Amino acid sequence: MNKSQYLKALKVEEWKLREASSLDAPPEKKEEVSSKTSPILCYVLSFGTLKLCFHGGDEIVLKKQIWRDLAKFTAENPQAETIQTYEFLVSYSHEQSIPVINPPDLVETIFMGSKRVIFFGLLWAEICSEINELRHMEKIKIGASNVLLLRSVEEFLKTPLQKRQVMTIIDGWR
Repeated sequence: MNKSQYLKALKVEEWKLREASSLDAPPEKKEEVSSKTSPILCYVLSFGTLKLCFHGGDEIVLKKQIWRDLAKFTAENPQAETIQTYEFLVSYSHEQSIPVINPPDLVETIFMGSKRVIFFGLLWAEICSEINELRHMEKIKIGASNVLLLRSVEEFLKTPLQKRQVMTIIDGWR
């Protein structure tokens, strides 16, 4: 008994593969250009003309004493901090796999009335086109603002050498 006869004896229908013609073939799906979006939460900690900019993370970091120490070192009022929270969407281009960020008025808000701005996190170079060429521990002058970009707030908090380097840069801004 061959396979076909065996299946017929069991009253099982035998399925045979056949070649699909182009009419039977399912239509090809065109790759859709979609963008994945995710919200980014930014915090700007303001001590008068000193602004510290963070993205992601949690608000517990904003309560650390180090930020008031930086404000005191720059001769700002360490008690006058205000925390501004901004949320905007980051969409990733499917074709290029790069973030497309367009935060309305965020950059103007940060630089308005600021003498010193420190950005924590390399994502800021993508958010703020004015600093897109900056790398970790690099500084630039934008209008009346001295700007510094640091790799991450966690690294800054855990690295005494980096804190000293930042203090030296801030001291040069006075």
